[in-house]
Amino acid sequence: MPTTNLTRRHTLKTVVLTVTGTLLAWYLSALLSFAGNSYGFNNRFSEVALQHHWWYLVWSNLVVLKGYLLVAAGYVALIYPLVRLWGRVRPATRRGVVWRTLLFAGLLYGFFIFRLMLEKPYFGDYSYLLGWYDALGRVCGTRVQDAVHALISQVFPVAAVVVAALFYLFELRRWFARTARPLLFSFGAVAGILALLAVSGYGVSRAPDAEELAGGRKRPKNIVILGSDSLRGDHLSCNGYARQTSPNIDRIAAKGVNFERCLTPIASTLESLASMFSSQYPHTHGVRHMFPNRAMVNRANREAPSLGAELQRLGYDTTVIGDWCACSFNELPMGFKNIIVSDFDNFRVYMSEVVFLHHQILPLFFDNRVGHMLFPKLKSFANYMTPEVVTDQVIGRIRQRAEDRKPFLLFGYYSCTHLPYKTPTHYAKLWTDPKYDGPHKHELALNVDQFIGGTDINEKWSKLPREEVEQITALYDGCVRMFDDSVGRVVAELEKQGLMDDTIILITGDHGDDLFEPNCTFGHGTTFNGGDQANRVPAILHVPGLKQPQRHTQLTRTLDFAPTLLDLVGAPPQPRFEGTSLAPLIRDEKQSLDLAYFGETSYLFFRRTIPGEEPLFIPPMDETTFIDPDFDFHFVLKDKFQDAVLKTKEHCVRTERFKYIRTPGVHHSIERLFDVRADPHCEHDVKLRYPEVKARLSAAMDQWLTTHKQSTTAEIYGILGEDTLQPVAP
Repeated sequence: MPTTNLTRRHTLKTVVLTVTGTLLAWYLSALLSFAGNSYGFNNRFSEVALQHHWWYLVWSNLVVLKGYLLVAAGYVALIYPLVRLWGRVRPATRRGVVWRTLLFAGLLYGFFIFRLMLEKPYFGDYSYLLGWYDALGRVCGTRVQDAVHALISQVFPVAAVVVAALFYLFELRRWFARTARPLLFSFGAVAGILALLAVSGYGVSRAPDAEELAGGRKRPKNIVILGSDSLRGDHLSCNGYARQTSPNIDRIAAKGVNFERCLTPIASTLESLASMFSSQYPHTHGVRHMFPNRAMVNRANREAPSLGAELQRLGYDTTVIGDWCACSFNELPMGFKNIIVSDFDNFRVYMSEVVFLHHQILPLFFDNRVGHMLFPKLKSFANYMTPEVVTDQVIGRIRQRAEDRKPFLLFGYYSCTHLPYKTPTHYAKLWTDPKYDGPHKHELALNVDQFIGGTDINEKWSKLPREEVEQITALYDGCVRMFDDSVGRVVAELEKQGLMDDTIILITGDHGDDLFEPNCTFGHGTTFNGGDQANRVPAILHVPGLKQPQRHTQLTRTLDFAPTLLDLVGAPPQPRFEGTSLAPLIRDEKQSLDLAYFGETSYLFFRRTIPGEEPLFIPPMDETTFIDPDFDFHFVLKDKFQDAVLKTKEHCVRTERFKYIRTPGVHHSIERLFDVRADPHCEHDVKLRYPEVKARLSAAMDQWLTTHKQSTTAEIYGILGEDTLQPVAP
């Protein structure tokens, strides 16, 4: 019996019904997956979500439906012309249209999965795809692998879109021909192409005039600060790291100022950034842990000075742009007027993330600008808000300021180097072992329940085999390169706009990270063990007019950034800043500022380990915090644990050679002293050999904690310095 081709109308109807049924099945499977598990979020907070916020979980699943509807419309728009064209070559019955539609839907799904596998493999287990792809590279070489990549990710989608577009143009032309309107069609086609070019901006660019390119206008210098959460200063190649992690940052350091040993007073994002921009210690501005209540935040907003506020008085546009790691600026603006960041870290964001993780259409189709407009919460999730999006926004702001010539302070803040070290495949593969097939293939595999529901997680991670540590470290280094590429794009835009001679650039981080150094595992802000790695950040500046590049190895602090930047732009000093301007070093007016480092730890997630001692500890996070509905559902430390958290804080005084740590213990205060020149990982306590050093640093710590007065190294050791203090006989 001969096969008869269906009419356009019946073919379209069949394609629509088939695609709708496919997407409906996809949605139902996601709901069943959500009902069956919660991606490991099985803790006390999960119980709270189910008991008190079940309606929000239901609503979040309903909100996602609009994404399915849009995907269905896109599938129909692309598949219908392909099915119609196939039908002209080989006619099909209704059943044939169904299976052809399913085939094209499967190919589209495979294309998006393949792209997701390469760009964001951490969204799921794609080993069944990565296996053959990696094997292809090993057997046939990287050129063949790249060719297949280009064929699937570029040629296939372009070909499909072109075929569909030509089909619709031909159909439109036929309709115009039937209605005797060929000239109108031609005019409409040309107008449509011109409109598309205008919207895309293709072929249109702004050429700065000669005066702008020269950068010679007498006006205040702009300030651009680029930072990445948990960016270790010692993992930049310009600071001696073996891997070439930071070629773009290296170029800035090669012509600028590099403060190689810069430390933050507290290795926790919220408190560290508050200290950076207020130039005050945590016990001065009052934000001393990552779960502050409304009163603490209000007090800091009301009383703490800030770099942004000082520059606003001088007419600066002040803007912070960032992803989920910058979300605290919504509640604690720190002097910035324009806040373009993700939502604040609150419980409803976490609940939304659990829901959205089950709907695979979101990472497949909506991790882009359109998706972020349709689903704003995506920008709050670590998996979705990419460095490219942040960089695009930073570049857009630079272009605005280049147009109006208004001086600006711009802080671009990234989550590139934050746990769990997720990157697209081409970054993750830079230094990882291609033969590695363990749990940390794409990220540090961290169980959320163990992290927030226990305090003994360090015991497990301290026994991690060496090959696992090397894999995790290699992933981290790939993250550094990803941030470096973002820096390169921003600097290129400043050069394009002719702003380099008018702009001070600072490359830094909020804190570093532990990467399994001696007596450490992972994370930050819980201990001063292992050396300076959790507190050390880059401090690399591009300073217009600098006579020659500079490298400074003496101690500096992120506390010093705000007064330094005010000094460099010629603004008056802020008397309530506790940091010291580094400008005298940059201008060669002084050789040393005799700065000492004072610091404290943050919230204690893990039990500390000190051989022979019993450090003080607190219960796990899900016992000490609660969800405050009166504070936008933020995680807030319970009142009864406020004093306990402060009592578990380690404090540290660090000079060029010695590092003194005081740890609260169950029975007594635990004091340790390390000679960091001879013992950079702080493995050998020398307090018995240097009792006078310990006594002097202990006294300086007491004075700092009780009176807020920080001592210089000259005040601690005297004019002869710390090297004159000799060890006692063993």
